[in-house]
Amino acid sequence: MIYRRALTREMGLATGAVLTVLIAIAMVVLFIRLLGDVARGELANEAVLAFLGFSLLYFLPVLMTIALFAGVLLPLSRMWRDSEMVIWFSAGLSLTQWIRPVLLFAVPFSLVILLLSLVLNPWAQAKKYEYRQELRSRSESSLVAPGLFAESSAGQRVYYVESLNPLTGIVRNVFMQSRIDGQLGLVVAREGDHTEMPDGSRYLVFKDGRRYEGIPGQLDYRIVQFERYWMRLDPVAVGGKETGVRQAPVSELIQDTSPQARAELLWRLGVPLSAIVLAVMAIPLSFVNTRARRSYGLIVALLLYFIYNNLLSLSQAWVAQSKLNPWAGMLTSHLLMLLAVFVLFYLRTRLRAFSWRRT
Repeated sequence: MIYRRALTREMGLATGAVLTVLIAIAMVVLFIRLLGDVARGELANEAVLAFLGFSLLYFLPVLMTIALFAGVLLPLSRMWRDSEMVIWFSAGLSLTQWIRPVLLFAVPFSLVILLLSLVLNPWAQAKKYEYRQELRSRSESSLVAPGLFAESSAGQRVYYVESLNPLTGIVRNVFMQSRIDGQLGLVVAREGDHTEMPDGSRYLVFKDGRRYEGIPGQLDYRIVQFERYWMRLDPVAVGGKETGVRQAPVSELIQDTSPQARAELLWRLGVPLSAIVLAVMAIPLSFVNTRARRSYGLIVALLLYFIYNNLLSLSQAWVAQSKLNPWAGMLTSHLLMLLAVFVLFYLRTRLRAFSWRRT
């Protein structure tokens, strides 16, 4: 049918455009947050892009759901404004006949969301945790960044370097403060680099500098001038593998009967289902009064989306706290929104029939 091909093409273009804008906004927000973590010394510079990808992949199912909802709503609203819907209705189409082309577009899109929620997101979260643990296990030399004061994970050393040669790894004009057993030590050197010995031990090697040692409040400081000063760096001990439900694959969640696992499974399955329900809901919400040239459907659509999303989050929280049965939490929010879809279709078809009788 002509109307199906035209609608599918417009929905694809609108969904792609909305998804591109949402991803761009999310990347900017996440990038700013990660830069703040780097400035506070909580994240290494080289990990920014990797963490940006992991974080974006985690939010991608929700972004795709919003894009699908808008991708169905906007083309249909445009067709109402341009009186195309009136022409299609005059040709014998009913409002419910638009459900099939919308579902033909929304179901494959929702299957992609399901794949992201069930498979790719847990894998990405597990890799993100492993990468974070690897960064924590690295030596303190990875904290050194030019122009920034960086504190070691144990809080015993503070580093500052003026410049860093990325090719050779040599830093210039180095300052380091250490506090061990109440004794303060300051090292100022012309340059330094990182050296790894054959046995795997790691050292920071400072060249052409001085070391000041003493106890704060006392005047008996010791000053040592050196050509080379070697300081051993011990890797940070990390804990065992995290067993959080966000990193667990779907097979483990099905076997796990804990409330937290049931709540995580509810969320992973709920997001793709909500995408289909919202896509169908967009059909009656797209109505635009061609005489008034305005519609409150967009405001209602935004309100219904936030209600739906909050219902899913609330159900997940109550299931995790054992306040709600998992099956009840799985079905309640979706059934309520399906009821809202039925009511919207009923009201829209009733009002349309009433307007046709008046004319």
